[in-house]
Amino acid sequence: MACGVPVIGSDAGAIPEVIGDAGLLFPAGDAAALAERLETLRGDADRRRALGERGRSRVLTSFTDAAIAGRTVAFWREVCPCA
Repeated sequence: MACGVPVIGSDAGAIPEVIGDAGLLFPAGDAAALAERLETLRGDADRRRALGERGRSRVLTSFTDAAIAGRTVAFWREVCPCA
C-alpha cells in the first residue's frame, strides 16, 4: 500500500483492519476467491489505480511513524492522565 500498489489480503487477523477500504479481501485459505480478486484487478485498470491511490493515502494518514506515535501518546494519556 505504501508504494501505491493495490493490495489483496485475506480476512485473517488484523489484515482487514489494516487494508480497510483500500484493497480487496478474500476468505483465508480460499484460493479460488484469491484468484477471482486477482482476475478482477487484472481486468480493471481504473480500479487498480483507485485502490493504489486509496492505499497510499491510507498509509500516509494512518501508518506513518508520526501517526502511530500520535495514537500511542493519546492512548497513554487516556490510560494515565496524570502524566
